[in-house]
This record gives sequence, C-alpha cells and structure tokens, in this order.
Amino acid sequence: MNKTVRNPAIGHWVTFLQTADQTSGQLLKIEYGVEKSENKPSIPLHKHLKCEERFEVIVGQLGVILDGERHVLEAGEQLLIPPGTPHTFWNAGQGELRFITDVRPPGELQTYWETVFGLAQDGKVGRNGLPNLLQLAVVAPYADSYDPKVPVAVTKALVAVLGRIGRLLGYKARYSKYSA
Repeated sequence: MNKTVRNPAIGHWVTFLQTADQTSGQLLKIEYGVEKSENKPSIPLHKHLKCEERFEVIVGQLGVILDGERHVLEAGEQLLIPPGTPHTFWNAGQGELRFITDVRPPGELQTYWETVFGLAQDGKVGRNGLPNLLQLAVVAPYADSYDPKVPVAVTKALVAVLGRIGRLLGYKARYSKYSA
C-alpha cells in the first residue's frame, strides 16, 4: 500500500509510489496533488544541486516556471528539470491537479516531505506550509533544495548554523511519527 502525506496548510499531498529503499537509492516516484487552483506557486522558486525531476501531468493543468520561462502542461505532457535549474510549480487549472514526479537520485527527499507534511498535519507550520526557521534548517539538507537568488555557500552556512541551534533545541530532520 502506498503512503500518502498531506499538507493541509497549502492543500498539497504526496503519495509515494516507489521509494529510494525499493529502488536501491535510484528513484523516488511520487504522485503529487494540489487540491485547488492556485494563482501563484505555494512552493518557493528553488533548485536541486544533485537530483533531476521529471513531471508528468495526470489530471489538470500544471503551471511550471523553469529557468525563468513559464509553461502550462496538460494531461499526458511531461517536463524534465535538470539539476541546478531554478523551478517551481502550481495548479494552473480550475480543478484538482495530479502529476507524477520522478526524482533521480532521490537522496532523502522522501524524509523531507514526510517531516514537513507531517508537521503540517499536526498544525506545526505557517500559512506557507513550512515549519519555523529552526525546524526548517534541520530538515532542509534532506531536500537538496536551494534558493537560486542566494549563493549556495551562503545557504549552506546559514543552514549549518541554524540547524545546529535547532538540533540543540530538540528539532529533528526525521521523526518516527512521520517516517518509518
């Protein structure tokens, strides 16, 4: 049975179809869902240094900003996001959006979603769907995700310092309540 995690603060959900454990660390395959139309992305513009993502729309319209260009994908259409490419997405249609995402290599992205969406289900995130800064700094390295407007070295240094403070205060990147 596939596990689904939800972030009610932003109306997003993730179902894990194939995990890194099941694919010897080669692939994380998820179905990503967005309940309602969005006039802007809930997910901040970001880039992954190590992983590539492939989006394939199942239902609805997927809006994507990829390296500064706007795209709207319909059911059956795909888009590849190479490592290091700034991107974000949103539900550009009127109803529910569902799309498949393949992440290669997946790293610890599953744990990131389990933690952040688990905290969201427990009401421990802001309206933006993210936990407080110290908790986010502890779990952020699992996402391999960086703001393209900030030098990676600066982000890594800030995450290291804030993450250390967060861990000292008891925040964790993985909670048994959310992750196996």
